[in-house]
Amino acid sequence: MSTITKLINKFFKTAIKSEVNEVEKQLILTDRQQEIFKMFYLQKKNINYIADILCVSPMVINNELKIIRMKLAKVLT
Repeated sequence: MSTITKLINKFFKTAIKSEVNEVEKQLILTDRQQEIFKMFYLQKKNINYIADILCVSPMVINNELKIIRMKLAKVLT
């Protein structure tokens, strides 16, 4: 697991709602990235579930999550 992923996981493990809301306000995400962010990080849905809901492949979700993580890392550091 990369250091970026560890940083993000640690944040979401200990964050309170106001902290998450503040980080979310600072992110510039596409509509699809916003949906994926909410389902994956806030609702704790798995990648396959998200892919089924959005009618895309799990690889698309993985690629979007990589982009979201890069944006999150910039906000959190």
